[in-house]
Amino acid sequence: MEIAFFNGNFLPKDEVKISPDDRGFLFADGIYEVVRWYEGFFYDMEGHVSRMKRSLKEIRLEWTEADSFPSVAKELIDKNNLNEKPSLVYLQVTRGAAKRTHAFPFPPILPTVYAFAWSFRPDPEMIGKGIRVIITKEPRWNRCDIKSVSLLPNIMSFQQAVEKGCLESVFVRDGFVTECAHSNIFFVSGDIVYTHPESENILSGITRKNVLRLAREEGITVSEIPFPENRLNEISEAFITNTSFEVAPVIQLGDKSVGKGIPGPITNLLRIKLHEELATMKR
Repeated sequence: MEIAFFNGNFLPKDEVKISPDDRGFLFADGIYEVVRWYEGFFYDMEGHVSRMKRSLKEIRLEWTEADSFPSVAKELIDKNNLNEKPSLVYLQVTRGAAKRTHAFPFPPILPTVYAFAWSFRPDPEMIGKGIRVIITKEPRWNRCDIKSVSLLPNIMSFQQAVEKGCLESVFVRDGFVTECAHSNIFFVSGDIVYTHPESENILSGITRKNVLRLAREEGITVSEIPFPENRLNEISEAFITNTSFEVAPVIQLGDKSVGKGIPGPITNLLRIKLHEELATMKR
């Protein structure tokens, strides 16, 4: 029996009942967070909580129990017998259920808080060989820094990628690459790693942040500037980062191979360094 967390209680997932007047359902008025469990610890839970709180603040949604997320996440792992399995925990907070009107409910109402956990193990061989991605015009709004549940543009773009046999959709805004449907993206050109700077145009990825740290620790030059689409023919490597795939080499961008069409040395080094860090944390 799968156990979920709903508005302060742990209960069977199929007993969770959400109001049809919930603003998350009616307006996508809410935020979410996903954290990964590594059979003994959550990776950078502090970073996830900080990002969650920032998203709540940016949409002016108050959840007084935000600091309880780590304990809620761990209890979901325990109650679903996932301690010995790599897993993900999903949390969603919406503005709650109220009469449908665009303005925020006044006086404020209690938010709707929902979380669940499931076993997750990506295919390391598939990721290690590298993935193919498509390139598309940026379809999203101007506050991509908020981890909003309003993901329709991401979903439509990702579905387009899937239908073309690819695993990600790369966004271009005003001639510059921003990020992907659910990943941050990096390029290597001339031994420099490029990625879009934190701004309202991208989500500040937790894996992104840690991979940048590891790159700098290895003495790799990092440039956080927007990378022009018209310079993609210059890159020798590309990779994406996210909570699910960690670091995934990109071997084909649109209809063109990246570099030699195999994962490059800098990408492989960063994958190794992240896995070494995770292995150390498991001990």
